[in-house]
Amino acid sequence: MKKKTVLIVEDSPGFSELMKFVVEDEGFNGVLFPLEENFMQWVEKEKPSAIIMDLALNRLSGFDLIRELKVHQKYKNIPVVVITGRDLDVKDITELKMHDIAYLRKGRVDMHEIHQAIRNVVAKSETK
Repeated sequence: MKKKTVLIVEDSPGFSELMKFVVEDEGFNGVLFPLEENFMQWVEKEKPSAIIMDLALNRLSGFDLIRELKVHQKYKNIPVVVITGRDLDVKDITELKMHDIAYLRKGRVDMHEIHQAIRNVVAKSETK
């Protein structure tokens, strides 16, 4: 049986490798998204069961990528968990909630919470 894929969208090399380790520790295939590539082409290529995403990316906005994902009928149900160091305002949090996206704050979250969030979003993909 093929492992479920979790796409990791993160611009910090150290944190992206940590997320890849966590994803693989949970028994999934962790794929790092190269930020210079086309996001939707990578979603089509990898067909992820879930996506872990930072919001503040080099030259890219995680919110823009989420909006791009959610307008595609074929991909709008891929669950996303946002792990970011950015402080979010009420508008940002509301937008994430509208899309049923989990939000964790870097530096204020422990590894157990990250493991649990990954398990939850992959499980959510199985019910959609």
